[in-house]
Amino acid sequence: MNEPVRIGDATLYLGDCLEVLPTLGPVDAVVTDPPYGIGYSTGQRNENTPWQGEIAGDRNTELRDAALATIGDVPALVFGSRKRLEPAGTRMVLTWDKGPALGMGDLSLPWKPSSEEIYVIGHGFVGSRDEGDVLACSPVQSMAKNGRVHPNEKPVALIVRLLRKCPAGIVLDPFMGSGTTGVACANLGRRFVGIEIEPRYFDIACERIRRAYEQPRLGLPEPEPVKQGELL
Repeated sequence: MNEPVRIGDATLYLGDCLEVLPTLGPVDAVVTDPPYGIGYSTGQRNENTPWQGEIAGDRNTELRDAALATIGDVPALVFGSRKRLEPAGTRMVLTWDKGPALGMGDLSLPWKPSSEEIYVIGHGFVGSRDEGDVLACSPVQSMAKNGRVHPNEKPVALIVRLLRKCPAGIVLDPFMGSGTTGVACANLGRRFVGIEIEPRYFDIACERIRRAYEQPRLGLPEPEPVKQGELL
């Protein structure tokens, strides 16, 4: 585990989340897109899709489940796939409706996949019941030339909507990827802790979050100051 990188109210760790998590203090919410356990892999690598190979820890859900167990009783919103069992303690399953499908799916079926699951875990969520359990939000365009920087990159707008239902305080993403949760936290003026094991995605996350802090926030109050001896 390397020394963390601090950008604005974000603290970012390059390393294995199972090694980093025990060193952290308490957090107030988790919003994360962990390995789904489906063995995702692509051999395609060109100017449109610069990523190649497997997602680290994606052979099964052991890494996801171990990380959530280490974090403990914290309200969490966790992306996942219906192909695998939902995490322990799931209270509700939200559906992310991507609109016109971009994925391939089972080519023997006359429908393309256009949704993903989001598992609601723990207690302490806030806000009004102004949305149902289906969240419509356009995905990030599938090609790098259109701005995509990670094979499973989530749209910032969707993460912002999820964060608005999380309690105030520190937001943790133990599987930071390209840093979308950190960008959303920067936009909302929320403190963020992110962990990513892949150096190439960690660098992308740092740059995206740095750029986010250079942009105006979404008109929310300034984050609470860090207290002496607190997590960060």
